[in-house]
Amino acid sequence: MTDTTTTTTTDANKLVLEKSANSSGLEVDLHPLVLINISDHFTRTKVQSNYQDNCRVIGVILGVQNGRNVEICNSFEMVYATVDKQLVLDTEYLRKKYEQFKKVFPLYDLLGWYSTGSQVSKDDVLLHKQISEHNESPLYLMLDTESPKSKDLPVIIYESELHIVNDEPTTIFVKTPYKIQTGEAERIGVNHIAKVTPSGSEGSGLTSHLFTMHNAISMLNIRVKALSDYLQAVKEKRLPYEHNILRKASSLCNQLPTIDTHDFKKSYLQEYNDVLLVTYLASITKTSASLNDTIDKYLVSNEKQSKRRFYQ
Repeated sequence: MTDTTTTTTTDANKLVLEKSANSSGLEVDLHPLVLINISDHFTRTKVQSNYQDNCRVIGVILGVQNGRNVEICNSFEMVYATVDKQLVLDTEYLRKKYEQFKKVFPLYDLLGWYSTGSQVSKDDVLLHKQISEHNESPLYLMLDTESPKSKDLPVIIYESELHIVNDEPTTIFVKTPYKIQTGEAERIGVNHIAKVTPSGSEGSGLTSHLFTMHNAISMLNIRVKALSDYLQAVKEKRLPYEHNILRKASSLCNQLPTIDTHDFKKSYLQEYNDVLLVTYLASITKTSASLNDTIDKYLVSNEKQSKRRFYQ
């Protein structure tokens, strides 16, 4: 929360300020992965609810904060329940999920939460207070899924301020500017997703390549299975011998690389031993470095004690 200011209003929907009088100087960098996660979360929920109009998703945003510089890098969805017509977050699920993310991304902190919608409501204020138990000044990212098509992203990021409204302390959301920050891996992923089409006719090159490879492997699997079934039937004398087909099958098997020869086993064991040797040398080097560091610390400590005895 930032400084408390006095605001007089009678409209219950006045929960958002376009610009705060007390500029916080917050700089927010938003990664595309967060938007992809939220869009995927909303799409799955929309389909599972049979395309209901009041579909809404809620989750948590993670990232790195350094002073007034915030970088939103990732997110995960939240589990919640409706109690007395109010949304209540599952704090135990939030705690376990956050601990799992911390093991993989130890530098990520819980920065706030996200939701889909077109405008801030009183329920958002209650949810914001629940998130405040895990971050004293959380951010609120809203993705407007009902906005008309435009060049601007339908994303708004809010930070909260405590205002005095009609002589009562009230949480007010203030719009915060942001910029898109992306790495090379994210740029490739976003470019791939943007080019994928349901028909596949004008999709990305990776999609068409994967489809072609899948069809080729499926066709190969069908033919190998048909040949295996034929050979098994011939062996069981359910089909007559066709020497021409058997010669072709034998020729095909002879073209396959053999992996049961003495030379192959020798080469494989040699390469395996080389890998183990490199691993062993790396372990010895690491142990020697740790031992050398310990000896240096001991010598420094012993030298300091010798000087103290000399001066005494």
